[in-house]
Amino acid sequence: MTTLRLPRMLSEAANTELRHDVTGTTVAEALGSLFEAKPGLRNHILDDGGAVRPHVSVFVDGVQSDLGTAVVDSSEIRILHAVSGG
Repeated sequence: MTTLRLPRMLSEAANTELRHDVTGTTVAEALGSLFEAKPGLRNHILDDGGAVRPHVSVFVDGVQSDLGTAVVDSSEIRILHAVSGG
């Protein structure tokens, strides 16, 4: 299984764990696996059109990636949210 890690802010907002085991051969499929188990996360990561939100970054094994990026069982997907303030 692929490991997917969420930022603490997002895991707390969705009342879920920081680490999830997901399945799929692409980032999109892995996220789909996550959303089946935790549907409340979808709106935090994807927009209404199914694209990654502009303030969200996805990394696979340390490399910035997109929904079509391939993953394998040993991959680690990290979801990061931009943080801003004034």
